[in-house]
Amino acid sequence: MKKRIGSLLLILALCFTLLPTAAFAEENEQSSKISITTADELLQFAKAVDNGEYDDKTDAVVSLDADLDLTGVAWKPIGSVFDDEGLQHYFSGKFYGNGHTISNLDFSKNYGKAEYPSFGFFSEIYGAEVSDLTIEGTLEVDSEQEYTFFGVFTGVASNCTFSNCVSNVTFKNDNNLVYGTFGLIGYAIDTTVEYCRNVANITITGNMGSLYVGGIVGFAESNKDISKISYCSNTGNMTLASPHGGGIVGQLGGKSQVSNCYSAGKLIPIGNTEIGGIAGTVGSSATVNHCYYFGDIDLSQFIDDNSKLYSRFGGIVGNSSNSAIYQNNYYTDTENVTACGVGIDASTVGIAKQSSDMKTPDFYDTLKKGGGDYVYVENSTPILPAPKYTVSFVVTPAELANVVIKVNGQVVTNPANLEAG
Repeated sequence: MKKRIGSLLLILALCFTLLPTAAFAEENEQSSKISITTADELLQFAKAVDNGEYDDKTDAVVSLDADLDLTGVAWKPIGSVFDDEGLQHYFSGKFYGNGHTISNLDFSKNYGKAEYPSFGFFSEIYGAEVSDLTIEGTLEVDSEQEYTFFGVFTGVASNCTFSNCVSNVTFKNDNNLVYGTFGLIGYAIDTTVEYCRNVANITITGNMGSLYVGGIVGFAESNKDISKISYCSNTGNMTLASPHGGGIVGQLGGKSQVSNCYSAGKLIPIGNTEIGGIAGTVGSSATVNHCYYFGDIDLSQFIDDNSKLYSRFGGIVGNSSNSAIYQNNYYTDTENVTACGVGIDASTVGIAKQSSDMKTPDFYDTLKKGGGDYVYVENSTPILPAPKYTVSFVVTPAELANVVIKVNGQVVTNPANLEAG
């Protein structure tokens, strides 16, 4: 976000109180900006998107300016209506959460219905930006479902950016058959996901069809651009009977990348499926760098295929193309578990570490020296740095153009990348 300001005092005030808020949006966005402070206003916005009023409206700015409680609302995804020619209406602007929470969002009643093949807070979004938002709710499946691209924030995202978003939506299927995707984002195409977190538990049991499950992204694909997942984490426990599942992403396709991410929840793979601490399945041109899995691995429900113990489960990746790229990855040392289940030499994918060692300065130093970007916390595994925002400024009067500006004692250039806080 960039904001031009005309006072040195305001510059310093901004530097020391920077917050991820739509208040710093470009001034030319103001003409198309709306503010949402109530559940009714959110539903009015959803109706406008469904009516096609936001199709290709890339200058639209939606600012959530209050926490919302959606108790009693059977959620229908925003942008889930098709026009007479069969084209879907969608949102393409900027949705600023401003650190607010949308809570008690009930996904269960309308999930898996044929009229909502892409399901989430949004149905599908294109060229949009979503930031600084937490979504809390539940999704409990009580019967066999239609194939559904489900993501807590959106079922499908193409050429989008998600930043500093938090998913706290528990998912249980109670052995009912489900198909499609599940994650903070269901299906991400040429999309950037950064500084996002999943904190909810995901439980998928029974015999599944085609299903891609990740704490952050279900399926990440790269077509014209590259899907990038960075500075993201999962701390929810995951019980996975899905064919493709990982702490961060279910499947990485094309040139998709995962970097500087970690998963720290308990992991229980069921059956003999492609499950990994970070990613389930990794394609030929994909990259996984500077990541770690830290958590208990329970293999009591995994089925051996009689050729190699836990052949499709790995501390980092379940199944990988032999041409995928890995660097500086680590996982909790567990008996009979290697970094990669099948497809590539596991020694090139990651290194096992004792859980106690992963809370030491030495482990932090190892991550950093290998190129990782983490913050050391005493008696804890390394955590991710705070989000950074681009801030530009103008110094007036002109005679002060050569003034040296410092933040926390460090000289900053113009524009400056500053952490929130």
